[in-house]
Amino acid sequence: MQTGGEERGMRTTAINVENLCVPCGCRCRYCLLAYSGRTVGVDYGRGEGFAEQLFRQLEEQRPDLGRSFYIGYCMDTPMLRDYIRFCQRTGSPSGTFLQMNGLAIRDEAETERLVMEIARAGVQSVDMTFYGQRAFHDRFAGRPGDYDFLFRLLAAAERAGLKLAVSLPVIRENMDQLPGLLDALEGFSIERYFAFLPHGKGRGWQLSGQRLTRAEFEALPERVRACFSPKVTYRTEAEWLRLGEWPVPESRTLTLSLTPENIDELERTPAVQIVRMLERLDDEYYAAIPGPHDLAARYGDMHGERMYRQRDLLLEYRQRFFREQGEALTDMDDERGHFSVRS
Repeated sequence: MQTGGEERGMRTTAINVENLCVPCGCRCRYCLLAYSGRTVGVDYGRGEGFAEQLFRQLEEQRPDLGRSFYIGYCMDTPMLRDYIRFCQRTGSPSGTFLQMNGLAIRDEAETERLVMEIARAGVQSVDMTFYGQRAFHDRFAGRPGDYDFLFRLLAAAERAGLKLAVSLPVIRENMDQLPGLLDALEGFSIERYFAFLPHGKGRGWQLSGQRLTRAEFEALPERVRACFSPKVTYRTEAEWLRLGEWPVPESRTLTLSLTPENIDELERTPAVQIVRMLERLDDEYYAAIPGPHDLAARYGDMHGERMYRQRDLLLEYRQRFFREQGEALTDMDDERGHFSVRS
């Protein structure tokens, strides 16, 4: 049996530190982190201090590794300005870009103050995710008023001179919502739309039956299809299986997730040992899972009409195997804890 552990020359390229310490105001149906109302991270200051110590050691001992720090479940923290400054100092993306979903709902004046604060701190661009028009969006996001609040955020961000981006997850239930949503957004100077078919991480696996078929995708209005990145390839499951070309990853990004249960030990552990620990967890996970050809043979549907990115189809196969086997392993596809991304 071909296994993920058989590939040679797996190279670690970056270490991220994740601190899920900030509550989110939404309960989105496809939440990547399956947020349930309880944070699992550590105090923000302690997390930043740990990341600074880790990055300083890595700079000395593993300068080949990229480094990044981020918080979740959203950006709504009194420490936001400190977070932005730290990200700027360490080269983390949130130093100039923020995802603005899940913030506590604010009135116009409060929204203006928040946006001006992040602009003055050096943020240059923001992104908001819309699920459809008002009623549908609010149901999907899990709270009334979220749609209108995102429009207030967009307006305030535009006045502050920030670059605007909008993400659009596309499923069967919201297909007919998108033309009207794009009409409503026309008044803003949105630099980039990013439409995508959601993957199955977190609560996303519950939307598996909502994946578009080829016929449904091609029936989308051209202006909606134009929001999909030309760099991302979607095919039906059957098309991927007939193609039969599965990637052999050569590199990985590893993410360390801080929790009250592990922070004491992590603070005492040298950086190179932390890297080795993450690499071991990743190696063990992929060694226990069949390789892509075997997963496709076991779970693939040669008549499957639903569309996927190839990586998302393989993710679904791995999830099915993992649930069936009940392995006592760290699930390195689950972004609520230590995880990896291979490419």
